[in-house]
Amino acid sequence: MRPLALVIVVFVTLCVARVAAAQAVMTGSDDPFSGVHHEHWADPSIPAQIDLVRIDLTNSDIGAYAAMQTEAGQTTSGYAASIGAQVAINGDSFAAAGFVPHGLAMGSDVMWTDTADDDITAPLHFGRVGETTQAAIDPPAEIETAASFPASTQGIVSGHPLLVSAGAVVSPIDCTDPQAIACERAPRSAAGLSADRNTMTLVVVDGWQTASLGMTDGEVASFLVDRGVDIALAFDSGASATLFLGSGVINHPSDGVEVAVANQLAFKSGSLPQGQLVGLVCRHDVFGCGSDETRWIAGALVTLDDGRQQTMPDGELPFYDFTQVTPRLACVTVQAAGYLTVHQCIQVTPGMQTYNSVAMWEGSDPVDAGVPDAPTIVADAPTLDGPLGDAGAMNPATGTGGGCCQASGDPAPAAAIALALLGLTVRRARRYNRPT
Repeated sequence: MRPLALVIVVFVTLCVARVAAAQAVMTGSDDPFSGVHHEHWADPSIPAQIDLVRIDLTNSDIGAYAAMQTEAGQTTSGYAASIGAQVAINGDSFAAAGFVPHGLAMGSDVMWTDTADDDITAPLHFGRVGETTQAAIDPPAEIETAASFPASTQGIVSGHPLLVSAGAVVSPIDCTDPQAIACERAPRSAAGLSADRNTMTLVVVDGWQTASLGMTDGEVASFLVDRGVDIALAFDSGASATLFLGSGVINHPSDGVEVAVANQLAFKSGSLPQGQLVGLVCRHDVFGCGSDETRWIAGALVTLDDGRQQTMPDGELPFYDFTQVTPRLACVTVQAAGYLTVHQCIQVTPGMQTYNSVAMWEGSDPVDAGVPDAPTIVADAPTLDGPLGDAGAMNPATGTGGGCCQASGDPAPAAAIALALLGLTVRRARRYNRPT
């Protein structure tokens, strides 16, 4: 009888949690920044105090950030202040020794060296594509490595458990997980995405206080489903649960003060620092092209992914120059009569020139050829004491080719040899799973 009684108790507990979460009422809301919406909710039946922030990922003023490994061990407000973010939330649960996240972590396009994915954590990953931010949460069962993520990925913050999937509360909830303490009411921190992946929702619940006991994972999941969230994961709970907005922490951490955590997820709102995307268009190889007119491709049309176009002049250096480019994975599509179309992307560095020279090869595109919807070639330009580095396109037939240039002066100096020796990294491109 005891096992049956336990099942009944768990079932009743989950049902009560679902009803309790549905009793939450909004007590205030505001839009403090472009693309940022804040709501405060209260559930007097628990009682619980809840802060919710919605981020419009389609807003061109929004920039998403995740802590780098060198930034581990800060408070959430400290991290936000260090990068000038208006919104920040604590990230993954972690080992106290060294502030090592339990799941995969990436910041500023660089993976943390001491983290790995497993079958219980779910990575939330994001990257700037065009003038919007694309984000996804991958299920825990899908073990990921650095090569698994889209080429545009700039940050990863993992968490567990997965709370919501396909617009429904994930069940069963593991009440025995000592790390998540999922079935106890406690301070909670979570993040989720809408079905169209255009909105990210951040939630922090105060807990272990007279005015707010906290929530179970099931209650948080139900609250998020009621707010229209399609998929969501839990971040570190307990004393770590912290939400920064504007100029300070807006929730009440259970310890009375913020605690240092491993990593954070943050957002900036406002005009992002622009970069400059430049490059040569050459036959077969960009190395040495600046002084070799026989490799200049006159009439080549270079189209940036924001719609801007430049045509390479006849008898002049085939050099394109797009200014005021939002820092992101920027892609150019280059077309020229008698040559195969090239689609090539690179991360644009804020406030600096980024080189993305293109080598083209003779041939004819297939009749149904169009601009691909995912990067086919992604070059990571090395940087040495400034905006140096340039990687050319590969020969589509042999997989070889490429070269380097510097960001000022002659686009193809002899010094580029040193940069060429650094090589280039070709990342595997994969689309974000964004429902239609």
